[in-house]
Amino acid sequence: MTVIEQLPPTRTTGGGPLRRLLRLRPEVDVTAQGEDVELAHPWGRQRVHALGAATVTALDALTREDADLDELATRQVRLLKLLERFPYLVTTTVADLLGAPLATAVPIARSAALPGFARVGGAAVLSRFAYLRRLPDGHGEACVLESPMAPFRLTLHQPAAGAFVAALTTARPVAEAAAMAGLSAEEGEALAGLLAGGGFLDAGSGSEAPLWDFHDLLFHARSRPGRHDYPTGGVFAHQDIDQLPAVSGAGAREEGPGIDLPVPEWDTVVARDPALSEVLEGRRSVRQYADTPVTLEQLGELLYRVARVRRIIPGDPADPHGYDGVDRPYPAGGATGELEIYLSVVNCVGLEPGVYRYDAAAHRLRHRVFHHPGEKQAYHELMTAAWRATACTVDPQVLLTVTTRFGRLSWKYSQIAYALTLKHVGVLYQTLYLVATAMGLAPCGLGSGDTDAAARALGLDWTAESSVGEFLIGSRPADVPRTATGFADIVTEAREG
Repeated sequence: MTVIEQLPPTRTTGGGPLRRLLRLRPEVDVTAQGEDVELAHPWGRQRVHALGAATVTALDALTREDADLDELATRQVRLLKLLERFPYLVTTTVADLLGAPLATAVPIARSAALPGFARVGGAAVLSRFAYLRRLPDGHGEACVLESPMAPFRLTLHQPAAGAFVAALTTARPVAEAAAMAGLSAEEGEALAGLLAGGGFLDAGSGSEAPLWDFHDLLFHARSRPGRHDYPTGGVFAHQDIDQLPAVSGAGAREEGPGIDLPVPEWDTVVARDPALSEVLEGRRSVRQYADTPVTLEQLGELLYRVARVRRIIPGDPADPHGYDGVDRPYPAGGATGELEIYLSVVNCVGLEPGVYRYDAAAHRLRHRVFHHPGEKQAYHELMTAAWRATACTVDPQVLLTVTTRFGRLSWKYSQIAYALTLKHVGVLYQTLYLVATAMGLAPCGLGSGDTDAAARALGLDWTAESSVGEFLIGSRPADVPRTATGFADIVTEAREG
């Protein structure tokens, strides 16, 4: 079914023949030098020679006003040919005779071509990857249609255009969708042509990336440059908000002075540890435990060697981009140090069952007391989820829940913040695996966890700090070797085909 429940009233404005308008993106800077011109834009610079004075003047005018495509095709052919050379710098608008816009296609990838207005025959249906969202306050009634499959962002300037898009959530003739949205047949055809040319309609024949889920493809396309034009990387978009502290402070339900963990001796650790290659080759997930559980001392050494704060790197208070960095044993982009570790303990020598936060600066455990039955129930839900994540093969001794304080990253990084925190989780996992293997413990990274149960069990606001990884630690059985004595590979078989 579609979200359109009834036919809206036909619009009394607009209608009749439509105009197709072209303009340079607002970020494009045109510098004229005689009959030559230099174009500066988000993707770089281009210099074009011997355009002629009239074409240079007309090109510069496109930074301030629209040009009618039909007029360009008859009176400014040279300019139109230039725009076709750099289509990713050109926006395309469908408007009425008075210039009131209905929709604008904005190229967001360098691979974009001028969208064109091909007639859509038969039934049309929206791509399953397309999504509609509103613009921030101050942009009037406009909303945007986007898709990781489309090299364009479509700005819908009027509610009827959004209604037309909604009508295409079910395959139907364009004229029918236009009538449902209160648009004329000509407006519907023009919008459908813009949608098709922009890559927002399902072309059928199984061409819509069948192995991708919507959220995975969107996440991939938006967290790496190339398929969008949003500012990416360390752009410091939230300087009006104070950066979160480098070291997390006491949180909800933390009572008492905490449990100071022993600090391991360097010489003892170095003398006891196997060689790096022995640990790398011996590393594996262990889903069985010894009869005697892991000890508090072992947990303390593991956490110290993996996740402690080695030092705080002071930021320059005079620099608006300055912030305190965090140095830990594993690498992190921008020294953000946003990851935290919580322990859900079931069976550990020297430590009562319950949940604890690892205070990485003081190398201390902070007990988070359950204040009502729902919190303790959430703790049991966490342990059940961990048990299921191991295919119900092992009763957990200690579950490490890795959380991220999102603001430490998003304060500095745009578009890539969540992808970056997941990369940090990956290097933390590997560090946990290697140190636990060297210590003779039983490590096992989990592929899933319950975000909501973690927030309730640990006392967190999941939109501010949320679980992003789960890792089991237990005592290693004596019959499970912790190191390897040589390399294992399939090189010979692969070379032989």
